[in-house]
Amino acid sequence: MASGLEEKVSVSGLEERVSRMAVHGGIEEVKKGSQRDSRVVIAAIDFGTTYSGYAYAFKSDLDKAKDTKEMCNILSKTWQSGSDAGLISHKTPTCLLLNSEGKFDSFGFQAEEKYNNLTNDNAHVGWRFFRRFKMILLNEKHLSKETVIPDDQNNNMEAVAVFAHSIKYIKNELWNQLQKTGCSIDAKEIHWVLTIPAIWNPRSKQFMRLAAEQAGIPGNQLEFALEPEAAAVYVKETKVAKESVSADEHQLVPFKPGTQFMVLDLGGGTIDISVKEVLKDRTLKELHRASGNGLGGESVNIRFLEFFESVFGKDSWSKFKNENEYKAAFYDLENEIEQKKRTLPFDNKGNLKINIPPDLVEIFDQNDNNFEEHVESLEGLRYKSGRLYIDKKIVMGVFQPSVTSIIKLVREILNDSNVGHVSDIMMVGGFSQSPFVSKAIKDAFADKNVIVPNVADMAVLQGAVIYRHWPEVVRTRRSPFTYGSRLMRLWLDGDDVSKKIKRGNEVLCGDHFEKFVTINDEFKVNERATISVFPVAADTTEMAVDIYTSTEKNPRYTTDQGCERLGRLVVQMADTTGGLNRQADVTMTMGSTEITVEGKMMPKGKPTKVTFDMLSSK
Repeated sequence: MASGLEEKVSVSGLEERVSRMAVHGGIEEVKKGSQRDSRVVIAAIDFGTTYSGYAYAFKSDLDKAKDTKEMCNILSKTWQSGSDAGLISHKTPTCLLLNSEGKFDSFGFQAEEKYNNLTNDNAHVGWRFFRRFKMILLNEKHLSKETVIPDDQNNNMEAVAVFAHSIKYIKNELWNQLQKTGCSIDAKEIHWVLTIPAIWNPRSKQFMRLAAEQAGIPGNQLEFALEPEAAAVYVKETKVAKESVSADEHQLVPFKPGTQFMVLDLGGGTIDISVKEVLKDRTLKELHRASGNGLGGESVNIRFLEFFESVFGKDSWSKFKNENEYKAAFYDLENEIEQKKRTLPFDNKGNLKINIPPDLVEIFDQNDNNFEEHVESLEGLRYKSGRLYIDKKIVMGVFQPSVTSIIKLVREILNDSNVGHVSDIMMVGGFSQSPFVSKAIKDAFADKNVIVPNVADMAVLQGAVIYRHWPEVVRTRRSPFTYGSRLMRLWLDGDDVSKKIKRGNEVLCGDHFEKFVTINDEFKVNERATISVFPVAADTTEMAVDIYTSTEKNPRYTTDQGCERLGRLVVQMADTTGGLNRQADVTMTMGSTEITVEGKMMPKGKPTKVTFDMLSSK
């Protein structure tokens, strides 16, 4: 394969050849008809870090909806835990259990309960238990098809298989629910929507598509919905804005055209922020690229566990956390933290009560004498009858890093030149239901109308269904990254000496970042960036171009901080008749929820095959 990146060429005509290696950015708008189709059911899956669920609607019902209330009447499942408390939830824990042969056993509450029972009976060895594994798609810089995830017993399994098992279970649950309706539905009549964080890079999206297809969802029936964007679609159609009816009376109405609002999607793993404006035709324009980080609700859980480690000491905590005989007790403590974190039920003395597993206290007593006496020496803590009472100041300190991060991000976005006057901030996602988090946001942005919807944890799912029914509701999006390619060019004064490459009498500069899209550039939904590719040798039949992303507006080199290799475009140029005078135009969709590519041989526009591999480990 000839590569436009590192192909060695003769000295003669070098300047011309180098220019042929360039990737030229251009924008074209592709007019398309409505994306609606004849499928009967729209089914959305929200695959979360801590909890997952689904929602669906019959297309005919959405077509007949007379108002926003009927439009938002989306069907979903309520899940019930197997605990004595019988917790009822819109979602189920993102937990997967495989048997010792690696075959699927259960998912969600059932997987959690069964693995707990197995650990209590010390019969869990060899079983494969996975949970809270979604964050690998944000954190893993070298994500590929070969990426692995450790199970609870630190045995690795291919990540794509773990995701595929999980998605397949939710897909089958939804299918079974549809069968119970009595309607005759063919699997081909379902359009699937999978919600994903807007801050994911295209590689993570390609990974998720691969897992979904392995789970049995056909690629041509699958579309992604960006989580904060889906929430924005839902929020836009709900009655959340105040309108004066008389001097002393108001009513709630949907946002009016011209309204600029922000969506804070505070999930278990990620914080996703999106800013939209409602246009005259009630479509949405994006005012700022999707932003966020990995400091969602799970980060608070992690800091709670770090706090307990400081209380019990590293030795006692390590034994409790890692030894198999204490697995069930450790999960009980984690679930206790998760439930208390959501509502923060402080007593009248300002203490949060946490039930401490007896095993943990016993381990401490064996290693460090008496736990009750130890607690008496610690400020802000009290231990009585198996419960640890934690002072409110300590609890707030656990939450503070995430809250500070959210407030900082929001302020940065509100100060951006593309953002005009945001009047409303909508908080959705499970973490937004924390009273401390919502109060902190309201206090920090007292001049804004901060709203937490009653079904904050379901806003993304319901919005995803509405979005798929009316995809044109999103008019524009902004690029989350700067995109470009890596190539060599002629040496310029001021170039980094370490990039200098000598070939004959010519001096080149390597690792040049040839930009074709800038971060925060605005694109209409069907707008594309065009890359013109030229061969570097007359007999070249395949042209390879490495695509890079950057978090900076004007990166100079592909090795600069914030730059990352995204993947490789391979363009088929089988007809060598034109020699060096051949050109292929590769178009990349930039205004969509994921990057797709297609190619044409110019000037006649003959289609040519283009692949964009973002998951190769090489």
